[in-house]
Amino acid sequence: MESVNVYIDGPNLLGAVSDLRKKRVWLDPVRLSERLINKTTQTVKTIFYAETPYPENLHSPESFRKQQSFFGKIHTYIQDRKVIHIKGNYRIDTCKVPFFIVNQLKPEVKNLIENISWKKPTEKGGDVGLAVQLVRDAFIGDFDHAILVTADQDFAPAVNIVANETKKHVSIAYVDNTYRTALPLRNRCGNPAFIQITRKMIDACGAT
Repeated sequence: MESVNVYIDGPNLLGAVSDLRKKRVWLDPVRLSERLINKTTQTVKTIFYAETPYPENLHSPESFRKQQSFFGKIHTYIQDRKVIHIKGNYRIDTCKVPFFIVNQLKPEVKNLIENISWKKPTEKGGDVGLAVQLVRDAFIGDFDHAILVTADQDFAPAVNIVANETKKHVSIAYVDNTYRTALPLRNRCGNPAFIQITRKMIDACGAT
């Protein structure tokens, strides 16, 4: 049997599924992974799930509650090491209306707008941790086949290193629809195999 590791970019997948379903829907990583393999020839060895918990006071109460509910539901997976949770951290940026916009306003409006600022949480490190884990596991021979669930082009160098330097098989899995597409990532990765995450899979794997 071919040993498969699954690497899931949680926020990227959440964005695609939420675009499709018009609401935030987290997917159960174990149920999803089992649907991404060919069970007659492959078995899931380890699932790596990258997502950073929201800061409570910087996201909407509903989004915070739903994410907490999701992590609660997969807690047993994490305890049993079926899922390895990779966390980044949130950087809090102070944002202002761009200067080129402010500069076009009338003076009386400009004075008001240029003093407006707001806090924006930006997640950092989760995707880097996932990419490093993928490359590390390939070089130590931890899998025969890796399935990477994302459309983020930043993963292209890691995928190419694994495919070209270790000769391990890599597939990209994603919700391929009109809202988002993994094609730009796939085009930068030397035509890797593609596994489409279908609406039926999403309905079967919804955790929240």
